[in-house]
Amino acid sequence: MNGNFTSEMGALTLVGVAIVFSVLTIIALVVAFFKRLDDHWQKQEEVVDAQAFEKEQTIDMTTLMLISAAVATVVGGRFRVRKIHRLLSPKTKRTPWSNRGRLTLQGSHTIRRRK
Repeated sequence: MNGNFTSEMGALTLVGVAIVFSVLTIIALVVAFFKRLDDHWQKQEEVVDAQAFEKEQTIDMTTLMLISAAVATVVGGRFRVRKIHRLLSPKTKRTPWSNRGRLTLQGSHTIRRRK
């Protein structure tokens, strides 16, 4: 009876170890899949950013200078405006709810000066 019990425990141990390593292998494959997926998405974002950088400027220089001056007044210093994009199209109806939310969100950002 003692020999039978030992062989059953050994078999049970081997089955347990096999299950653990199988699950770990599955987890490693899932993580590797998500890493490849993330790398693919990042490459797509880089391509989109490169294409956006090559686009022709659609904002006139006067507007760009006025925006730069307004930001320089708020921040208090010299800097370069690299990107300006419209948050809402002019055709989108603005509600007090969305205006208040946008104001709260923009007011929560703090800008630190570079030293």
